[in-house]
Amino acid sequence: MASLECSIKPLVELNQSNGISRLLLNDPTKRNALSKGMLSCLIKALNKIKDDERQKVVVIRGAEGVFSSGADLQWMQEGLNQTKEQNLADANLFYEAFELLNNFPKPVIIWVERYAMGGALGLLATADYVVSDKDARMAFSEVKLGLVPATIAPFVINKIGNSHARALMLSAASFTAKKARQIGLVHEIMASKDIPARIDELCEAFKGNGPQAMATTKQLINQMSQVSLSQNKETCTSAIAEARSSAEGVEGVKAFFEKRLAEWNK
Repeated sequence: MASLECSIKPLVELNQSNGISRLLLNDPTKRNALSKGMLSCLIKALNKIKDDERQKVVVIRGAEGVFSSGADLQWMQEGLNQTKEQNLADANLFYEAFELLNNFPKPVIIWVERYAMGGALGLLATADYVVSDKDARMAFSEVKLGLVPATIAPFVINKIGNSHARALMLSAASFTAKKARQIGLVHEIMASKDIPARIDELCEAFKGNGPQAMATTKQLINQMSQVSLSQNKETCTSAIAEARSSAEGVEGVKAFFEKRLAEWNK
């Protein structure tokens, strides 16, 4: 297991095997809070994985049975004595991490244990598949501290919609994994002991798909949420036309009719 030492200690651990990149948020003494160092490590790790064709899926979880308590409050406290420009740079670091995940070309799975608070919910909102411990608790807690969930807002609203975002962000109320599933922030909930096997199943399912087809599909989905319906027609028709004539598209259809595994499954 490789540690990405972006600060004085390894805040993110990267383990790669069988085409799966597993990232561990590793600051348990702070309940894996998203500090400047943690985000820098995460960005560095994702960029390392991004263009590696051997890596097919990314799994993110927190160390010692906790996903993340959200933004590091000590870091937030330091911001009280910073200039507006310095605070803007910190905010941009958060946004860069969320944007990188949202546009990541490979499937991203997040494994939630115990709780995910504040900024950590931005990670859930940008993931492709979220599996949560059934007893996990979540909250958009920023307004309780007089802060604003600004950098996560575009991604969260895109995921759960304006109505749920208003209710949960303005109330800062704690909610259950069941509620998170109902609003689309989480896809599956189950007992903690069952999660590892389910994560493995999901990884194998994603690995069985065309990597370029998945990357293009993610890009297409993101574009659909950003443009008007009139613009969607050209984007959609061009995407499928290109996919059908691509080497991967040709191989996938050919393998289906020849009743064999596609090249990427071998």
